[in-house]
Amino acid sequence: MLADLHMHSTVSDGWRDPDEVANLAADHGVRVIALTDHDTFLGVNRARAVAHRRGLGYVPALEVTTYPPNQLRHILGHGVDMNHPRLLAMLQRTQSVFRKQTEAWIRVLQELGIGGDLGLDAYAYKPTVMPGAVLKVILQHGVMAERDAWDSVRKAVDFMPADFYAPIPSPKEAVDAIHAAGGLAVHAHPGLVPDQDLMKEVLPMLDGLEVYTRRHKAEQIPLYEELARRHGLLMTVGTDYHGFNGDEYEAPKTIIDIRYLERLGDRVQWPVMEKAG
Repeated sequence: MLADLHMHSTVSDGWRDPDEVANLAADHGVRVIALTDHDTFLGVNRARAVAHRRGLGYVPALEVTTYPPNQLRHILGHGVDMNHPRLLAMLQRTQSVFRKQTEAWIRVLQELGIGGDLGLDAYAYKPTVMPGAVLKVILQHGVMAERDAWDSVRKAVDFMPADFYAPIPSPKEAVDAIHAAGGLAVHAHPGLVPDQDLMKEVLPMLDGLEVYTRRHKAEQIPLYEELARRHGLLMTVGTDYHGFNGDEYEAPKTIIDIRYLERLGDRVQWPVMEKAG
């Protein structure tokens, strides 16, 4: 079965709305999807409604940012209880960090005379926000080149005090919260982690490893297949689709390991089929 268990929307740092993301997956033959926005579930109901209308199975999920954030040790939580208090409390802490980053960047942009006519002040009223959402507006309006935009983000956030990122959970806390919420924990795009030793220290805690992702080069796939086998981890599939700067959606080229869907069990939510007659 073709599944995409790692996708993003405008609720976090994607460029397409949750409805569009689900429709794109359905249009490309995907049969099971998970919207995995960063540290929030706000797009799930919209994506799930479209998925079910199109006959797709849906996995309630998210992608959890862990400390240190620049190491990209992101943990996917598949099949979690979206109302679990421990998980929600942890996410609220991380969202507060993203909001402070975004506000700091908007101030830098305003000092440069940028953004006054782009409605950036409205981000103060969004329930969740991260710098990638502002980047979308900046690039779409052509007011800065992409490299210059990222440089200005770094100018805003690189000099935060040492305790600024303290609210962001460790990988262990993230995995424990996902398990407490009844979900399965998967390391997203392990090949993107700069310090591979830091990535490997997380493996004993996990249920799966995202081996098949467009974020990995072809020569990396066998390395992470072997790593998953060595640690007894199921291998998952996800595009990490963001639609960045107009990127088209390409469905995964690898079929999901049926054993992972079996592990998820009834956490894969299927559309209710009406009986004929």
